[in-house]
Amino acid sequence: MPFVGELKDRLWPLVKRGRLERDRLLGGNCVVLLYHRVIDLEHDPQLLSVSPRRFDEQLVLIKERYRVLSVEEFEHHLLNRKRFPKNSILITFDDGYADNHVHARPILEKHGLQALFFIASGYIGSGREYWWDELERLFLLNPQVPVQLDVEAGGVKVQWASLPGRELLRSHYEQLLVSLRALPSGTRDGLLGALRDRMSSPLARPSHLPMDHAALKAFASSPSVVIGAHTVGHPSLGQIGEDEQREEITRSKRDLEEWLGMPITRFAYPFGTPSDFTERTMQITREAGFLHAAANHPGIAHARSPHFAYQRLLVRDWGGAEFLRHLSPYLW
Repeated sequence: MPFVGELKDRLWPLVKRGRLERDRLLGGNCVVLLYHRVIDLEHDPQLLSVSPRRFDEQLVLIKERYRVLSVEEFEHHLLNRKRFPKNSILITFDDGYADNHVHARPILEKHGLQALFFIASGYIGSGREYWWDELERLFLLNPQVPVQLDVEAGGVKVQWASLPGRELLRSHYEQLLVSLRALPSGTRDGLLGALRDRMSSPLARPSHLPMDHAALKAFASSPSVVIGAHTVGHPSLGQIGEDEQREEITRSKRDLEEWLGMPITRFAYPFGTPSDFTERTMQITREAGFLHAAANHPGIAHARSPHFAYQRLLVRDWGGAEFLRHLSPYLW
């Protein structure tokens, strides 16, 4: 009945708010912020970048208004199921872009704050762009698109028989963002290699590179930086096989421990929505020796949060007032 559906739509925000209030009262409230990049970009179709000026502004605001936790403080509450301090915040980053070292780290150090950085190990020192950035370069910024194309791998086919216009190229880009995230990393990289060759766009943009090994080691030595793992090739773990999941999870841990000479005990699921990991994914992550794992859907961390699926709030390139507005549903 339409009336029932409309009633559910109206009640659902109230139910969510009630659950949030219950969790806050019983377990405190910590907002785990999720960043990716700190850099000024002309093109940012995924909206992953926050400018250095705005990142600095955001840190000033949270430091003035809320309690920003260190990673150790956050873990003390999460792992021991202790009530989080009222209106507390943890800062996290995903992926391992070079600008995290060049821009984000100095701003964090200036404010005496710490962040947890989850690194996709297969990109470190590769000289390659992350796969979603490579799709942007190939399909949205490429001046040498071929007249004809026919490339296929892993059941994903990219094909046209005449010179495509911008609209068709954007359509391919958007479709590939969905289909490539569900492929095993090796299959996806094979398809990208073929596209890179056929579309005459072999060079990565310096602005979009991950850290190299020397930068990662220097980065990890900062008191403002704690390193976690984020798989090897950044696939959607919930959409690949169990053996592939285990390899992505355990190898990323092994890579980072070998390079940095320290235990790596924190993990974040790539993409991190509820469809991007499963109960089995969480079990594999636990068995690999991680203490906890971060997801990516808005909410608060509290004393009863699941250790292997705590929530995070994705941060965009927001000015101060807009940033506070996005925090306001979770911080009182």
